[in-house]
Amino acid sequence: MTSPNYSIRPRAVFTGLALVFAISLFSPWAILMVKGSQLTSNAIPIIAVLFLFLLTAGLLPVLRILGPTWIFSRHELIAIYIMMLVGSVVVTTGFTGSFLSVISGAIYYATPENEWGTLFGPYIHSWLAPEDPEVIRLFFEGLPQDLAIPWSAWIKPLVAWISFIMVFYWVTLCLGVLLRGQWVENERLVFPLTRLPLDMLADPDKGARLSRLFLSHLMWIGFLIPLLLHSWNSLNYYHEAFHKILINGNLVLYQGLVSVPVRLNLPVLGLAYLMPLNVSFSIWFFFIIYTLEKLIFARIGLQLGGGDIWTSGGATTPIAHQQAGGLLALTLFVLWTARGHVHRLWVLALRGERAPREFLAPRTAFCGLLLGIVFLVIWLTLTGLDLYVALLLILGALAVFIGLSRIVCEAGLPGCQTPMAPQTFIARGFGPETLGLHNMTGLAFSTVWMGETAANMMNAVIHSLKLSSSPERPSRILPYCIFAAIAVGLAGSIWITMEMAYTYGGINLHSWYYSGAPRWPFRYMASVANQPEPSFLPRLWFTLSGSGVMGLLLLLRQRFVWWPLHPLGFPIASTFTIVYYGWLAIFMAWLAKFCVLRYGGIRLYRQLTPFFLGLVLGEFFTASLWVFIDGYFDVQGNMIFNF
Repeated sequence: MTSPNYSIRPRAVFTGLALVFAISLFSPWAILMVKGSQLTSNAIPIIAVLFLFLLTAGLLPVLRILGPTWIFSRHELIAIYIMMLVGSVVVTTGFTGSFLSVISGAIYYATPENEWGTLFGPYIHSWLAPEDPEVIRLFFEGLPQDLAIPWSAWIKPLVAWISFIMVFYWVTLCLGVLLRGQWVENERLVFPLTRLPLDMLADPDKGARLSRLFLSHLMWIGFLIPLLLHSWNSLNYYHEAFHKILINGNLVLYQGLVSVPVRLNLPVLGLAYLMPLNVSFSIWFFFIIYTLEKLIFARIGLQLGGGDIWTSGGATTPIAHQQAGGLLALTLFVLWTARGHVHRLWVLALRGERAPREFLAPRTAFCGLLLGIVFLVIWLTLTGLDLYVALLLILGALAVFIGLSRIVCEAGLPGCQTPMAPQTFIARGFGPETLGLHNMTGLAFSTVWMGETAANMMNAVIHSLKLSSSPERPSRILPYCIFAAIAVGLAGSIWITMEMAYTYGGINLHSWYYSGAPRWPFRYMASVANQPEPSFLPRLWFTLSGSGVMGLLLLLRQRFVWWPLHPLGFPIASTFTIVYYGWLAIFMAWLAKFCVLRYGGIRLYRQLTPFFLGLVLGEFFTASLWVFIDGYFDVQGNMIFNF
């Protein structure tokens, strides 16, 4: 029997890079111009799934007719999907969407009233943002027709920031390599987000040209539900005769203070069906607990200092601190349980030996991680951060992304946000008197690379490593493919974003990316500087209480097999993506899976899985389809899918 072919031919690489380039152009256009569905806003980018669907259900059957030499191998298709996965992160929400506007926003939105020129202006180095205020004004307001884009004014900031983000992504890759074996082989995490692409990539049965998923009637029934539902609602934008079918609502529990958003989210329903029952149960259970906690806090009037913009929008400040403490405890637990695996890799690194299933040598991974962190810290200190602040910021960011990636790998949530970012702890914990305005300016600029945590490179890296896992060492060129995809994604998305901003004026595009995102970090830092809190202790108590509860949940799960609550629900159940987009769908999926397993067993569960995968694929296809239809007819605001 011949061994599998793990090589990646040049045409597969070029195909992947071409698709990444297309994503880098389509995604910014979709959100900034069409204001439609966000094609790359989460851990399973819908446009990457769309392109994989077109490849496997459309192109591959044709190539099979032409002959075996024309066909992409399964390993090549996985490599193409991996390139799209990592390339999608840098587009729009992951980096580029807010990158250009944030680095220039403090200058453009500075007024005598907000005093940003005095507070932050002296600490914005010439290589962090364009020096010419007119270049920035035209970026937000648009160029006259006879002028060209002033690329020369952007060269220094682009080189500086891209060098930082590329090293940061390299650090996440090294970290992912060090954790992959523990999560994939030792703990055998579920990785629900890989189920749909792997089913699409499955080899067809003998005599068939399509994989078994595409031959399933249940899959196509599930596919048609979001296609018909959202297409009907989308037609309302074209003619009032098509009355919208309501799938969103709001349940008011305490007038003006506490309400519960209600949303029928079909892809989350489909993906949550793949979750372990105790995970899905715990998410909606803790959502109810946090909702009751909000009611109690509202009734007694409990407040905890000023609001924090670096917290997920679904929680009050006390609950956000509780969840943040839980996320920190989860990350420490994950690292502690991986210590044996990491030690084995460390021994191999000292010997200069390779790990057979890793595409980076252990020595390369450890050295790359250490040297990368050193570079990032030095880079941040050059922007004005003190050494201790820069180190805390980098370590805090990595802790957040490790915790979120662990949750996504085990739960399969397409959108999973941190309850609180490290900037809040640093700003509130040390206070403006200790930090000074130079540190607070640097913390505000860190929004550029922290990005929207629902779409982060750690998620993409760890899922890429799972997809490429094989009995033999993955292809040697796969790391180069990953960084080539990142480079292409950056180049394409920066170019199209600059073109649209200077042609139409950024403030005439999406309001969040050119009005909200550029202002909120500097508004926050100004409020902290002008209204410092007397003590961080009340916040710290809620953080420590969250860590304590999370530690207890982890202990109970380790000691008692019958314990029903999974710890993963605790740190995310009151974050924005769960509260506004996911809790109801997760509850429905839990109820459906519970009933199926109880009355039909594992056989019925497997038989119904294609239906739920069809819900996911159908909504992703429909959301992408209507972006292009709306763009062609110049219709704006039809957002079918988000998170």
